[in-house]
Amino acid sequence: MKILITEKQKKRILTESIGDSFELIIKENYELVKKVLKNASEQMNLDLKFLLTWGASVGGFIGPINDFVQGRFPEINELQLSLILTGVIATYFSDNKEILFKLYEKFKEEGILKTFMSVIKKTDELRDTFLTFVESLNLTLHKITNIISYTFIIPLIPIIYNMAMEGVFDKEKITEISVRILGFGLMSVSGILVKELISKMIKRFKN
Repeated sequence: MKILITEKQKKRILTESIGDSFELIIKENYELVKKVLKNASEQMNLDLKFLLTWGASVGGFIGPINDFVQGRFPEINELQLSLILTGVIATYFSDNKEILFKLYEKFKEEGILKTFMSVIKKTDELRDTFLTFVESLNLTLHKITNIISYTFIIPLIPIIYNMAMEGVFDKEKITEISVRILGFGLMSVSGILVKELISKMIKRFKN
């Protein structure tokens, strides 16, 4: 039996689906960061919870780097991977030189300093590409906000692109998605910035 739905109902279903996908990705990456920092803390006997201050932004940035390291350096074990990713987090989301120094000493001890430097080079490429992209959107408030706080959006870009191409988004749907994202409680940016970011990304993709 065929069940007919209206266009409005279809868009509602798609909006809910997008929200669910966003929530899953954001939470998975955040849990990855928590696991990474826990492993590194136990290895170094340090409290690294302060590195979670940036919330979902850290997860959005570290998720792609985690995939890169596992693909490029399969010989790295889980604990070494945690150390390397913690080094990346400390480099880009903290200015604690003492922690960085201790991490560098641990890299030398584990024989992974060269690997870490390769990962940092790749991370620089990701950061620079992302910052260029965000700056090109001409966000009205980006000059007074650390752009690195927008990195939570990185793993969501393919979904936003596909949905923009399918014409799913309108102002109402963008607001709903923005509220849904903020509802996760892991954001370090305001609802206004999230809404503006998504809106301008969609406009850019459509053009």
